[in-house]
Amino acid sequence: MSLKKLDDILIKIQKYHPKYIDLNLNRINRLLQDLGNPHQFLPPTIHIAGTNGKGSTLSILRSMLKESGLTVHSYTSPHLVNFNERIRIKDKLISNKFLFEILSMTDKVNNNQEITFFEFTTAAAFLAFSKIKADILLLEVGLGGRLDATNVVPNVIASIITEISFDHEHFLGSTLSKISKEKCGIIKNRIPVITISQKNAIMRVIKENCLNKNAALYLIEKKSFKVSSNSFSFYLDKENIDIPIPSLRGNHQLDNCALSTSCLKVISKNFKKFNFKKSIKGIKSVNWPARSQLINKGKLASKIDKNYVIILDGAHNVSGAKALSKVLSSIDTKWQLIFGYLKTRKPSDFLNELKSITQRIITTEITGQENSFSSKELFDIIQKKGVSVNKSKNLYEAIEIASQNKLNVCICGSLYLAGEFLKNNQTIPN
Repeated sequence: MSLKKLDDILIKIQKYHPKYIDLNLNRINRLLQDLGNPHQFLPPTIHIAGTNGKGSTLSILRSMLKESGLTVHSYTSPHLVNFNERIRIKDKLISNKFLFEILSMTDKVNNNQEITFFEFTTAAAFLAFSKIKADILLLEVGLGGRLDATNVVPNVIASIITEISFDHEHFLGSTLSKISKEKCGIIKNRIPVITISQKNAIMRVIKENCLNKNAALYLIEKKSFKVSSNSFSFYLDKENIDIPIPSLRGNHQLDNCALSTSCLKVISKNFKKFNFKKSIKGIKSVNWPARSQLINKGKLASKIDKNYVIILDGAHNVSGAKALSKVLSSIDTKWQLIFGYLKTRKPSDFLNELKSITQRIITTEITGQENSFSSKELFDIIQKKGVSVNKSKNLYEAIEIASQNKLNVCICGSLYLAGEFLKNNQTIPN
């Protein structure tokens, strides 16, 4: 099967996108019903919502489950380079052939009706998962929770809520309470919820929703963390759990690791052949691209002096920037940023979190993203703040400029920019 056919159908799907986006489940429910309700024939599912850390938490879960010998389907978004990254069948990226087949089947059934790209592809993913058996499905929410296209799956065995912060306020609301209410929409009757200690306004909403749904709440208190050089421990329901430091960089990954581990501890009784102790080994081999990813080779990376560190990170909101700042400062205190950003957020808020370690910023726009700030727009915003800044025409020129400065390099501001870097660096996720 030619890649052009696959590209063509992915482009075709985007044309069904409604002119006005209203979050609801009507479109996906209609399409799923016409497909024969594949979402009702999925493996037991762990559903993951939150603002930051959803993908990392899922990747840790996947690695642990794989280590224990269970077969795992997973669904994430967005992708970095190839759409296949979103759908993993038994822990392997969906093949081009199978992806084309399920998209074509879904397209035929949809019959040119209005539907968002995410809703369409979520329905197609459910169709794929329903055709091949697995022990478990890991399902990441796309946006929000209550009205997200993933929130139609009936066979949920655990709900994870990662860190909640401000993001997508135009859809989810302008306060943490409103945003939390939308995220907590994934909580199901009598299905356990695993979360980590958060701000009081957020915890009130989580606890209230769990109470209303009679859902057991497993709360991990960050203050109970005890960290050493190779491992860390925390308490879950009065039980002390000791596990390795995850391979993913940053202290924030301890939160995601604790969530993943706790979830598997809670649901372990659901799987006869699941070995919790064996699964813990998977923590050391987690791989999740563009999350404080160290880049040491590739077409673009080769242009930077080997004496300097290159970090690629898809952080795109204030909370993500705070976590990134801690990672970068733990490596060195002097960095230059190659920075691209979408117009859905304020770049100044993001950059303020990184100002203490930033010596220079090189602006770029994100290829193929109409909603991206232009390089000049970002340049003008940053110049007014008195920060040393260059503008570039594209990522290649940004790297060329960065190569002339004796500074470490961090490419950040958007997962789309991270994906563009990986593609041009020829280090495509697999």
